[in-house]
Amino acid sequence: MALSKSLSANQLEVLIDSDIVECYRYPPNEDARDLPSQFYGLTEHGVKVLYEYNYLRGLPVARALYENTRLSEKAQRHRDAPRPELPDSVADALSIEDTESVDFDRVETYIRERKDNTHSVDDQIAVAEAFSEAGIGPDHEGITRSEMLDVLDIELSYQSRTVLDHLVDIGILSRTAPPGPDVFAISERRDEIVNGHVTEEAEENVEALIAHIDDELQPMALSEDAAEFDGVESDMSAPSVALADGAGRTVRSILAAEFGVEPEQVTGHLQTGDPVSRLNTAVEAIESSEEVTKSEDYGQIVFVRPAYRYRLTERTMSML
Repeated sequence: MALSKSLSANQLEVLIDSDIVECYRYPPNEDARDLPSQFYGLTEHGVKVLYEYNYLRGLPVARALYENTRLSEKAQRHRDAPRPELPDSVADALSIEDTESVDFDRVETYIRERKDNTHSVDDQIAVAEAFSEAGIGPDHEGITRSEMLDVLDIELSYQSRTVLDHLVDIGILSRTAPPGPDVFAISERRDEIVNGHVTEEAEENVEALIAHIDDELQPMALSEDAAEFDGVESDMSAPSVALADGAGRTVRSILAAEFGVEPEQVTGHLQTGDPVSRLNTAVEAIESSEEVTKSEDYGQIVFVRPAYRYRLTERTMSML
């Protein structure tokens, strides 16, 4: 229905107060008689609201109707007038790219014909379509599995790894490993990659662990020395190996149980064999215990494979 000028102004005020619309000014037009200098457009918050209610899905239709509307000479002049730039996020939301007109039906049919017997077929279609809408094609560097869940904002009913495996299997997505080593060795102590000197790093961590064991037992020895100095000899003041290595009392007692050796043999056991294996087993045992606290001076050597990156294949693009 037609709106009066005053009613339109009132509605604009409501939208401006709600941070849906903003008045964008263009000073160069202020001195021009027939050109507007004030333009009303969406704010970034307004775009989010339209997205939330799915109103922007009708943008292509609205744009087509507008372009085919017969305008008066004045309206055409105002439409073509120079105007201020909208914020990038607003301009991007209101632009209609080629992906808006992509016919995804062929890709969906292709996936269903080959994976309809899998439980995750709907998730596979959703992921492929999200890649298409985001423009993650053959020329894109690709995204990792975790980036897919964060950036594409999709909810899956099945494991993302399973979904991606199915799409790679039928050639919808390509999967590539990033350049560099196949495996990264990371020192928890240093929070750094230690490729090339893993053994040395593990040995340093083992020595720090042994120092922790010695520091933990030192107060026990001091108590014993004090008792001998006082001339007190009793079962309670005897050397506290039993006390120090009582059930679950010290790091040494926990590692003795883990490795199946006597407490006095723990240090020697840590210094023999594969230092990485010894270290990681020891740290895991310490962290699993509720009775002791691991020192920050040592940690595991963790081996991590770099994340694969995924993108649409040329085959998929040919179907769009």
